[in-house]
Amino acid sequence: MTSFKSSVFALAAALFLSAVSHADERASNAPNQGLPLKHISLFSSGVGYFGREGKVNGDGEVELFFQRDDLNDVLKSLVITDPSGQLRPATYSLDELLARRPQNNDLPLPAGATLGEILRGFQGATVEIQTGTRKIVGRLIGVATKTIRDKNGEITTTEIATVMQENGLVSVRLDDVENGGEVRLLDAKLNRKLSTQLESSATRLISSVDAGFRPVRLRFAGKGERTVKAGYIQATSVWKTSYRLVFDSPKTIKTPAKTVKPKTDTGEIANDARPLLQGWAIVENTTDEDWKDVGLSLIAGRPVSFAMNMAAPLYVQRPEIALPFAGVPISQMYEEATEQKPKRLTLTPSFLHRSGNANAPALADRAAGIFSNAGDFEGRSEYAVRADVAASAEQMAQQQAAASSGERGELFEYSISQPVSLNRGEAAMVPIVSQTVTGEKLTILDTRQSNLAAVYGMRICNTTGLHLAGGPITIYQDGLYAGDAQITNIAPGDFRLVSYALDLDLIAGRESPTYEADITSLSAKSGVLTVTRKQRQTQIFTLRNKAASAKTVLLQIPKDSNYTLVEPKEPSEKSPTEYRFEVSVPAKTSTPFRFVGERVIYEGVAVLNADIDVLLTYSRNTKVSAALKNALAGVVTRRNSLRDLQGRRAGAEKQIEEISAEQTRIRSNMNSLEKNSDLYKRYVTKLSAQESQIEKLRAEVARLRALESDANRDLSAFIQNLDFAS
Repeated sequence: MTSFKSSVFALAAALFLSAVSHADERASNAPNQGLPLKHISLFSSGVGYFGREGKVNGDGEVELFFQRDDLNDVLKSLVITDPSGQLRPATYSLDELLARRPQNNDLPLPAGATLGEILRGFQGATVEIQTGTRKIVGRLIGVATKTIRDKNGEITTTEIATVMQENGLVSVRLDDVENGGEVRLLDAKLNRKLSTQLESSATRLISSVDAGFRPVRLRFAGKGERTVKAGYIQATSVWKTSYRLVFDSPKTIKTPAKTVKPKTDTGEIANDARPLLQGWAIVENTTDEDWKDVGLSLIAGRPVSFAMNMAAPLYVQRPEIALPFAGVPISQMYEEATEQKPKRLTLTPSFLHRSGNANAPALADRAAGIFSNAGDFEGRSEYAVRADVAASAEQMAQQQAAASSGERGELFEYSISQPVSLNRGEAAMVPIVSQTVTGEKLTILDTRQSNLAAVYGMRICNTTGLHLAGGPITIYQDGLYAGDAQITNIAPGDFRLVSYALDLDLIAGRESPTYEADITSLSAKSGVLTVTRKQRQTQIFTLRNKAASAKTVLLQIPKDSNYTLVEPKEPSEKSPTEYRFEVSVPAKTSTPFRFVGERVIYEGVAVLNADIDVLLTYSRNTKVSAALKNALAGVVTRRNSLRDLQGRRAGAEKQIEEISAEQTRIRSNMNSLEKNSDLYKRYVTKLSAQESQIEKLRAEVARLRALESDANRDLSAFIQNLDFAS
């Protein structure tokens, strides 16, 4: 049996000292030395692949330490190989995660508690309390706090334990125990529980002091000494690229006859000397260990990567179902099958390793050799992620020793030829390219700008044979800083424009665009006359060169999906959104540039309702065929005939209205006259004549309506049958 008081305080002190010692050891020694770091591949998507390699002898175990935040990525991506041995389960602790859950069987050990507060949690346990001259054994009833006045009148607070012995209850002042006494737990189960809980507390204390490291234990089974490897993905800072482009102004050769520029190797006149492109990659070691002589690869591209909480235990909420009632079973009837075919049941073997599985060695051997040739770090530009960076399922199944060295999608690799050493918390600029490239100096003018400001630029061709990742470029000309530029990713042999400073010697102006439209064709079908026009948009730019030497100006004009380029016939370059034209502007001279775009406009005209003068105009157009011209003339004739009938009918109807109004006036006057008067008789005669006239007019209106209806049908039929092209 152990002393409770001494156990609690001595073990707590030992745990704290152990945790501090463990933390000091971890701070002075970088983690994961059991499996040293051999290769790192940093991706521009913010993750890195870390390949490790080391020796084990027989049945070995390697412990790797990871930050809590990195453990999820490790569990998602960890690959382990033991070519001549067998893999055992890799384990990690859930103590910290499980400690966050309430434990019903934990002993009450509040932090900073007094002896009395601790003993209250063991009410009912059998204890032995030893004071200086007194020994009490019994069952603990409780602990109370009392205020006591001594013989000097001073008031003190003390904790008093009440213990039930065979002969009755007894009280013990715990301050007497603290002055050289002790408390023992006489229950062996409670002692074991207390020891286990203190060890668990020690683990959590060490974990909290240990800067957040979590161990993952890799276990190997085999014979003899051999090399094992492990690799995993981990979040890293994004590596960056920057470039320097250094060039000199072209030199001229003065002769008595003329002045010429030097020629290139191909005999062409050189616009500029070949510029030097120097590229650097900025790499940061934000991990928790120093990099010592590791192979470094920088992968440009953006593979899909995500984080997932793999370390925390996952529980599924299950529905609660009532207990089944064991009643009398009911007889069931099943429908007769209409067709019967024998079915074969196949058991699919699992690829998962199980103890006792005869195929386990073969399955483990499938991963053998995946990480071979990890030390081969020859410089090359293509994305050649070695097998220790990524291995396909097919490669693992076929036990292939290396991955393909070709490009994979849009990814490409800078493999540093020499081992790299970089302490944690440090960054380095790693040279990745230093070669001459093909370059041509230009003045670039983007017409989308309202002020038409020209800039100095260069068209460079990537002749390095390397993929160049995007990044900033600092330009140096004739030994002086000229400006900054940016580039996107450039494949070998590809061209890219960069601009770095304003060109104050080029003044640009533009006129407002003008528009012209000509009819190119007319066609008629189903009563609709389609007029096709070709519209031209013309814009003129003026480029004035104030410099003493000629300039090559690259004019950028945005594309308009509605217009087709007509003049010039072909641009010097095209991009997805713009045309680029090279214009040579002599010194001290202004040069116009004419840009013409063309589009086709279609207009539909309803022949039945169109103005006759418009139809006549279209029929006289030189683009109209003879057949369509005759057809339009026929439409005009029929439209005129119909219009004449409509006019005559309207005239007859107007006469009827006028006569009817006159009759209304006469009848009103007749009401005031004697029927035997001469005027009354004359009115009667006139009304009779008007009625005869109205009858004739109404007959004429009816006849004209019939003719008009026939003419309308004839016109509609004629128009609907039109099918002529110009």
